Amino acid sequence: MKHPVFLPGLLAGLTALNGIAAAAPAEQVDNLRDAFENGSVSGTLRAYHNVKAPEQGDTLNTFAVGASLHAETAPWAGVSAGGTFYASNGLGLQNDDPAKRNANLPENADVLGEAWLQYANRDNRLRFGRQQLDTPFANPSDGFLIPVTFEALAFTNTSVEGLTLSGYYLRRIKSRPDDDFQRVSQFALDRFGVAADSDQGAWIAGARYQPGRTAWQGWAFSMPDLFNLYYAQADRPIGELLGFAPTLAAQLLYAEDNGDNLLDDVNARGAGVKLSAARGPFTLALAWNHFLEDRDSYGGGALPAPFNYSSGPLFTNSMTQTLENSAPGDAYKVTLQRRFGSQWSTQISYAQYQRLGAVDTDETDLDITYAFAGNLKGLSFRLRIGVIGAEQADARFTEIRPQMQYVF
Repeated sequence: MKHPVFLPGLLAGLTALNGIAAAAPAEQVDNLRDAFENGSVSGTLRAYHNVKAPEQGDTLNTFAVGASLHAETAPWAGVSAGGTFYASNGLGLQNDDPAKRNANLPENADVLGEAWLQYANRDNRLRFGRQQLDTPFANPSDGFLIPVTFEALAFTNTSVEGLTLSGYYLRRIKSRPDDDFQRVSQFALDRFGVAADSDQGAWIAGARYQPGRTAWQGWAFSMPDLFNLYYAQADRPIGELLGFAPTLAAQLLYAEDNGDNLLDDVNARGAGVKLSAARGPFTLALAWNHFLEDRDSYGGGALPAPFNYSSGPLFTNSMTQTLENSAPGDAYKVTLQRRFGSQWSTQISYAQYQRLGAVDTDETDLDITYAFAGNLKGLSFRLRIGVIGAEQADARFTEIRPQMQYVF
């Protein structure tokens, strides 16, 4: 159900709350009153305009403003609580036809996206409730106004130096344009176009380990009756070369069907390599991903990633194009980043997607960010432009995403 959002009043309230507390909760307190008095309030204000201009068809122009407000108590006996409220409003400037606007910028939505209770000590953290997750295949995908959040149980352990172990049970998901939560398995089936019903949750286990120069990570993601997904990655600096500081990274991915196989057979087998080199303010990266074809499986061997929107771990993901939820084949990407002091940053990239059994595309992206300083500290402007090419005219389009953001 949609609820009216009186955004001007909300924004004024958020601005007033800016002075209540610092950006992070205080250390352990001795009583409940101190837990609230020493808590924190933070948030963001965003103004976002999205233009999608296909070579064939009407141009979509969508504008919205949004806000988030996060409040968190200080820990008392290791226990703390937090919540985040999100809102998006088109201010009456959006097209009346939903087909002519971007659904990720809701015309009128508000939701309590985070509401969690947590216990933490020196080496362990247990969090239950609505929350953002930081895993390769379940993350905020925060490219617009409202991120993806989950109703989940999350556990993290850091008792071994350099090693972080984590485990999650996901029950429900709130996608970016939605103002309510739904079962994760049903969300996945709906996104994959499968006419079935499921009340299953999802399980994730992960480990990140950096004993020295090499950083390792491994993940297992299970959706009962749909699929299991396994992912591993290693990143290693390889020493200075001609004034450059290169880093080599490699990744492996495998997905298989699970239980009742509601997604039919799943057999995704993929790998990727990325070589990056930094010198001064410049960073150049070359990346490749490959997935083997299996015509008898989901998507011909495609990688199922129901909670990702070109936001997963693949080295070759672009602003709109990806091999996730797409098709097997090869993807190649080159990226050049340049920083101008602490305020300006730019990135330009070009990627090709050679899909087996699906449309081949390429994407050229430009990403410019400027962070204001002085009295305007916390305010930033970001411009993202993506030009998508393809042999088929109906697959070619340009997307422009200017955004103003204030973080407090």
